[in-house]
Amino acid sequence: MQTITVSSKTIDEILARLEKLTREVRVIKNKILEEEPPYGSDEWWEWSDKKALKSIREGKGTLIKNKKELDRFFKSL
Repeated sequence: MQTITVSSKTIDEILARLEKLTREVRVIKNKILEEEPPYGSDEWWEWSDKKALKSIREGKGTLIKNKKELDRFFKSL
């Protein structure tokens, strides 16, 4: 067995890169697991509802209270 000496700076760089790679793999894995089910299936409707509710919670929705606001919204598109 051989032993080598590595500076603490090198170890810190390796650990930082490993941590970054771990985060990136986690993001990729989550995207793969969130694949869209076949359109129109019960699973798709459940997935779509969860996605829509998440968007609403994040404030990404548009609240339209009446026809006047609806007309203004469509004119802005």
